[in-house]
Amino acid sequence: MTTERSAATRAFEAAILRFETALGQIDAALNAPLSSDETTYQTSLERLGHDAAPFFKRQRAFNAAVAAEIKHQRAIQRAVIELFHCQSALMAFLHAIKPYVDTRDFADVLRAITDEDLKRSDALLARDRRRELQIADVVTELTAIRARLDELQRALTT
Repeated sequence: MTTERSAATRAFEAAILRFETALGQIDAALNAPLSSDETTYQTSLERLGHDAAPFFKRQRAFNAAVAAEIKHQRAIQRAVIELFHCQSALMAFLHAIKPYVDTRDFADVLRAITDEDLKRSDALLARDRRRELQIADVVTELTAIRARLDELQRALTT
């Protein structure tokens, strides 16, 4: 049972690592510089856009916008490809945690986490209630101070 559990732990940790790496690749794909082929292609598009309309300012602006949109679409394509890799890693992760789900230990861990969350929630609720009471006391004092100031103003004016 211990060997089986150790193997499941290693598979679980490897799956988490692959999944985290895949998630990081999505952001990297969106922010990655263009490859040399993509740079050449983008440069030629920009040159064509500029050369195609030497006398028409609006046409050049439109061509530049089209070239920029193609560049943006390429970044999105790379991110979508990485998203597919991430989904694959997520499936591997889900398969890796199946042995944990099938064991009583995993249920005990979940129960402990839930108990800890309930304790934390109760503590936060108690703290919020104390704050509400403190605020109510401050409001009461402020009301009393305002009433006293009103009395003093009336006494000074008469």
